[in-house]
Order: sequence, then structure tokens, then C-alpha cells
Amino acid sequence: MELMKLLDHPTIRHIVQQHNKTKLNKKQVSYNLFTISSDNSYRENFHSDIIASLLDPRGLHQQGYTFLHLFIEYLNTHYNSNILASDFQDTIVSRETGRLDIWIRDEKSKQSIIIENKINNAMDMDEQVDRYFTYAENARKYRVKAVVYLSLDGLKKAPATIENIEHLVKNIGAFTNRENDLVKGWLQPCLDSHDNMDSFSFIHQYIKLIQHLANKNMDTNTMDRFYEFLSTQDGVEIANTLVEMNSKITTYRADKFANAITDIKPFKIFQSYHHNWLLYNNYILRDNNLSLDVWFELDGSADLEFWNRGNDSFEGRRPLTEKLASICLLNEFNDEPRMKVSGYHKHFKIGDIYKSMIEVDEAIIAFVKNLMQILKQS
Repeated sequence: MELMKLLDHPTIRHIVQQHNKTKLNKKQVSYNLFTISSDNSYRENFHSDIIASLLDPRGLHQQGYTFLHLFIEYLNTHYNSNILASDFQDTIVSRETGRLDIWIRDEKSKQSIIIENKINNAMDMDEQVDRYFTYAENARKYRVKAVVYLSLDGLKKAPATIENIEHLVKNIGAFTNRENDLVKGWLQPCLDSHDNMDSFSFIHQYIKLIQHLANKNMDTNTMDRFYEFLSTQDGVEIANTLVEMNSKITTYRADKFANAITDIKPFKIFQSYHHNWLLYNNYILRDNNLSLDVWFELDGSADLEFWNRGNDSFEGRRPLTEKLASICLLNEFNDEPRMKVSGYHKHFKIGDIYKSMIEVDEAIIAFVKNLMQILKQS
């Protein structure tokens, strides 16, 4: 497929939109009560405490068996378990009983579910899963219906077992951005199952924490589509071409700008300071050597800074302030300097005013031409 046709392809447009949406979502999930209050979310017991509290029918959530039965439904639907909710009606959910992270056991049916929490990537002990299974079945006489091995992103798998229990082991990712992860498969249905504001807020904040900790997986669906699309479109060559051309775009824009500024007066020296950075130097104003920096960024923006090269200080800023005020251009600049203490900065970006990179570049060219012309004549 030709490069320009690829860029205009509806699938690529959708992928770009989804990618930008994901970037925004990543920022949003990073702001939650757990991340801003302490480092508890990185401690080993933190996630086990939260999950156990939700599964406990006698928990402070006051939702009875709702969350536990949704968890059982989740295991049956997505992980081929065969667990009856009716077998969990007199249930105890405990922490660290027999060193099991979370143990769900029913006093009437004598059936149980083991959850081994590896969200914080704790090391596996030798024959750990086997020992937990043996403890529950042989020492305590509860039939194990499932052993949930819970990791953050689903990539960490339960170690091999010596008992014949592989069919009971369920490797689950807390957040993989797929339908069978813990967030979408269980926590979200818990969130949607009631209107208790306290429980809703608690679960909502915990979902945001899990997504924050595993935020690379927020890209999963978008990357799946991108991978599949490029796999059928000579994708590697096209992708590499786009990356190479994109890396050169700021240089191209800087060269285009330099070619457009044919008269650099009142500045005496021009140099390409960096591939995307231009410097106009030696505008002498009452013994002050004034300079103008212009640079271009990969996000499509462009910047300039007018500053006092001979005296880069707050005092050295005074001649620029007086000069820009006298030619009625002071309000065109930001009051805060960007790079230099003595500088006045102006930023051009794609947005409400400039709809494209082309418009940004045309605007900064026109502004600098006008600035130089007025400075030369004043």
C-alpha cells in the first residue's frame, strides 16, 4: 500500500484516535486515592486485603454475597471452572490461613477457592501451589474448586505442580485490557451491581489503581489492531519509513523557516544551532547583544525566545521590555521566560488557533518577519 494511502486509511485513523484516548486515560487513572496517599499500593499485603474485603460476605461493603457470587460467575465464564454459587452460602474469607494469601471456604459444602496474589510480583516458593492445595484438602478437608494465580498483567504464570491439579490452576491478570482480566471480568461487574456510594467509590478507585500499575496494558486493544493491520500491509517497511521520516520533520521545518527569512536584519549573525534550532544573534541595542532563538518540536509546535545574550539576568531583561513595549509587541510574548532569564518567550501549537503544523509554521514565519521588520525600522 502506498504510504499516503496508508496514512489516510480509516483503520489507521481509528488506531490513532484510540491511541490518543489511551494516553489521556493513562493520565486520568494515575490520579486516585491510593497513589497519592501513600506507597501502600506497592506493599505485598495491600491488594490481598482489598480483594479479600470485597469477597467477604460479611465485609464492610454491606453487599452480602453479591461480590463473591460475581467472582464465582467470573471464574466459570472465563476460566472454565465448575463452581456452584449455591455451594458458597455459608462462607468464610480469610487472610494468611495456612499461609494462603486469600482462602474462600464454605462451612456447609466444604468447598474452597484459593487465591495466590502475585500482583506485586512476589517470588514463588518451592512447590507453593501444591502445598496450599494439600493444606486445604488434606489438612483442613475442604475440596479445592480453583486455585487463582493472580498477577498484575497475566504474564507471570503459576509454577508447575507435582499434584494432578493443573486443571484447577487459573492464571489471571489483574489488568490486561481484555474481557477475562480481573478488572473487566469481576471488578467492573461489582461496580455495576449496586448503587451504594461508598462501595462504588472504593471499587472505582481500586480499578484506577490497578490500571495505573499496569498502564502499559491500556494499549493492548489498540496495539492488537495496529499489529494485525500492518501485518497485511508490508507493515515493517512502512512503519520504519514513517519513523525515519518523522525523525527528520523538525529539521525540515527548521530549514523551511530559515529559507523563508531572507533578511535577518537587525540581527547580524545567523546559525543553525541544532538540527531543529536556529539562532539569530548580534542585534546591538544600547550596548546589549540581543538574540532570537527559534526551534521546532516533534509534537508540531514551535517556539521562539527573544533574550539578552550579553546580560542574561533580570536586569538584562529591562532593555527588551522597554523595546517591545515601544513597538507595541510586548503583549505578544509570554511574561515568563522559557530558556533564558532575560528572555521573552512565544509558543505556537496545534489547537484552537492553529489547526495544523503547516499553520503553526506559517504563523511563526510571519511573526518573526514582522518582528525583524519593526525592529529594523525602529
